[in-house]
Amino acid sequence: MLFGVWAIYTAFGLLVTLNGTLVPQIRADLDLSRAQMGVVLGAWQFVYIVTAIPAGRVVDLVGTRRALTGSALVMLATAVLRATATGFWSLLFPVAAFGLGAPIISIAAPKVAASLFEGSERRRAVGIYGTAPAIGGILAFTVGGSVIAPLVEDDWRLVTLIMTAVAGSSLVIWLLVSRGLDGVMTPGIGPQFGEYAALARRPIVAFVLLLSALNFFAAHGIGQWLVAILDDVGWSTSAASLWAAGGTAVGLVAMVTIPRHATRQRRAMVLAAVLGCGVVGTSLLLTLNVPQLALAIGLTALPRVVIMPILSIILMEHDDVGPARIAAVSGLFFSIAQIGGVAGPAVTGALSDGDGGFSSALAVHAGVWTLMAVLLLGVLPRLTRSSSQNA
Repeated sequence: MLFGVWAIYTAFGLLVTLNGTLVPQIRADLDLSRAQMGVVLGAWQFVYIVTAIPAGRVVDLVGTRRALTGSALVMLATAVLRATATGFWSLLFPVAAFGLGAPIISIAAPKVAASLFEGSERRRAVGIYGTAPAIGGILAFTVGGSVIAPLVEDDWRLVTLIMTAVAGSSLVIWLLVSRGLDGVMTPGIGPQFGEYAALARRPIVAFVLLLSALNFFAAHGIGQWLVAILDDVGWSTSAASLWAAGGTAVGLVAMVTIPRHATRQRRAMVLAAVLGCGVVGTSLLLTLNVPQLALAIGLTALPRVVIMPILSIILMEHDDVGPARIAAVSGLFFSIAQIGGVAGPAVTGALSDGDGGFSSALAVHAGVWTLMAVLLLGVLPRLTRSSSQNA
């Protein structure tokens, strides 16, 4: 079951990252400004904000197998439609529609981890499925941006269709490995919609929701534009994609090692250290010096990949959440997070249009990660102690 979820989540990461990988080609072909491209990159997150909470309800009601199958079909169909775009609006709508299927994957993954595993095994399971979006991103950068794009003379439509076919293999894997497992992830009633407000008012839940929005603002604001940022300083799209893939690989290694060490006692320090790496990397990102750029790309990948799974663990292990409510709370978690996911790419595009480069946007994202680190060190230990006392 965990492997099947991992496969679908990998396809999600591939299709999401593919947009950012092809930014220079899409902009040139459709004559889009950076501000317009920023809106496109954040469009699916905008829909995600509205659909994430109902998606948590869907997972509870119909069960994981059917919910994930439906979400995969939606994502694949909208990815194919992207390749038919002839302008801003015809690209915007299928990218936005991707957000109809995406939330179910983000919600089903923690539900599987919370339901089938406990303690350190649960943290390890989160680390495993957390690698999936990163691996999907690496596939988009290396296979899509560095191998297929040059072979098809940078025809972004062909690249999109080929990579969508690759992503489609995950649905086949999921259907095969999940046969007969409906009894493991049975449908349930889940919380009523009125309970979401009560959950959001709990201090530690509200705090994690705030952090999720802030992190998605910076993570998507940098990640979706990374190839374009490197292209802006003179790198070819192929080279930029390879370096971006290398950075994601660094984040992938961190993903399988860091979350299982993020115990309650050390969680604030671990998260703050990861965010500090992102701040340092962001400050180095616009240098033309190759060794510094390599370091910058690797450091910025750490918070983009690692932070969200650890925040998810905080919710899983909270006394008032746990496996019973994790699908509902994950819907709330990702719905709020995607407010930042929408704003981040849009702000990056708007600021870069204004100053002709990315320095202002990167300074804003570094400031957001710095704020998160300060909040974590100052607030999370107190909330954790409060939760332990209440228990």
